[in-house]
Amino acid sequence: MRIAPSHILGLILMGLSLPGCGNFSVPRVAANGTTIMIAVPDGFKAGFGRVLNQNLQFTTIDPGAISIPIANPPSYLEDFQQGELLFALREGPDISSTFKAYLRVRYITRVHLDEASSAALPAEGEVYDYIGTPVEAGQVVAFVDIPYEVTPPGTYYICRERWKRGTEGAANHFFKEDPTQVNSPPIDWRAWGGFAGLPQGPSPTVGMEITIVASSYSGSIFSDTSWGFDKWFGNYSWRNFTADLGHFSPRPKLRIWIQNFYTLENPAAWEWTIQYPAGKIEITGAELGSLHRSGGFAAVSPATSSPTDCTSLGTTRISVIDPDQTTPWVNVVYRLRDFPQCGRAVASDFTATLGLPKAYDVNGNAIAAGAYLDPNYSF
Repeated sequence: MRIAPSHILGLILMGLSLPGCGNFSVPRVAANGTTIMIAVPDGFKAGFGRVLNQNLQFTTIDPGAISIPIANPPSYLEDFQQGELLFALREGPDISSTFKAYLRVRYITRVHLDEASSAALPAEGEVYDYIGTPVEAGQVVAFVDIPYEVTPPGTYYICRERWKRGTEGAANHFFKEDPTQVNSPPIDWRAWGGFAGLPQGPSPTVGMEITIVASSYSGSIFSDTSWGFDKWFGNYSWRNFTADLGHFSPRPKLRIWIQNFYTLENPAAWEWTIQYPAGKIEITGAELGSLHRSGGFAAVSPATSSPTDCTSLGTTRISVIDPDQTTPWVNVVYRLRDFPQCGRAVASDFTATLGLPKAYDVNGNAIAAGAYLDPNYSF
C-alpha cells in the first residue's frame, strides 16, 4: 500500500475502525519500499518520540547500544516521558525468531473522532455499536516504511518494542527497552492480533503477520510526506509539513478515574486536589474522558509559584462539571521541565492532598465518591 499525502487522512480514519486487539491492525499484504499504517491499541503505552528511530540502520540489532547525546535545546523528536515505539520485522512469529530489520517510523500520533461523527455522539434512536479501542481515548497510529531491501515475496512478522532513555548521567545517552506487560503473571506484550495459524486466537507474544511482495518499481517508492495541503493554495501554510509534525506529538497524560461509592455512577461535578512534582513537570491542561467532550467542563488550577529545583512540589486542583454524568475519567496533560537534570515522572510522584474528592450529584447534593490515579495508563 502506497501512501500519498492526500491519502493520509483517509488512512487515519480507517485506523479508527480497527479493533484494538483485532486481526487487521497492519495490512495483510504490502510491497517493499512502501509506507503502511499500524493502529496501536489503547493501553499499549505508546511513546511518540523518534530520535532513536532516526538513528537506526537497516541492520541494527541492538538499539540500546546506540549513544545519542541529548540536544540543547531538546529536539522535538524526543519524548522523554513516554519513550518511543520500534517495530521489528522478524522471519518468525516469536520474539526469538530471526531478526530482519527495524521498520522506520515516519510519524506516530493520536487521532480522535470528530464530534459530528455518529461514533462520537450517536443521535437519538441510533444504535451505538462500537467495539475496540475506546473512542474517548483516541487511536494511536504509526506510519512505518517497509524497507526496499527486504527480500520479497515472503511472510514476516512485526513485533513491537518500547524504548526509553536512561534516567541519569551517561545513561541519558543510551536507551533501554521498557516493554508493556499484560496478564498475570505478567508477560511482555509484543504485538496484537496474532496470526491466522494460531489455534487459540490472538496472543500478545506473537508478531503481527504481514506478507511482503515485490514492488513494481525498480527502487524505493517511499511517499514524500514533506508537504500537506490547504484549501486555497495547495500547500500547508507555505511551510514544510515535516518540520511542523513534531509540534503535533501528544504530551503525556495522567489519568484520574472517579466513581460514586454506592451507585457506581459518575458524579455530575467534582473537585480534587493532588500534589505533584512541580520541579519535574508543568501541568498544561485537562481533558474529559467522554464521548462528547464539549458536553462538560474540565480545568486545572494555575501554578501557585515557580519551582526552585527538581525536588519542588506543587498542588493543583482538578475541577469537573459533567451534567450528563458521562465522564468516568479525566486526563491531566503535562510536560517534563528538564529531563537530563530531573528525570521523568513516576506514579509515586503524585498524591492526594485532601483525601477523597468533593463530589456532587445532578441536584447539587454532596455524594461519597472515590478517585484514583491510573498508573497502568499513565506510565
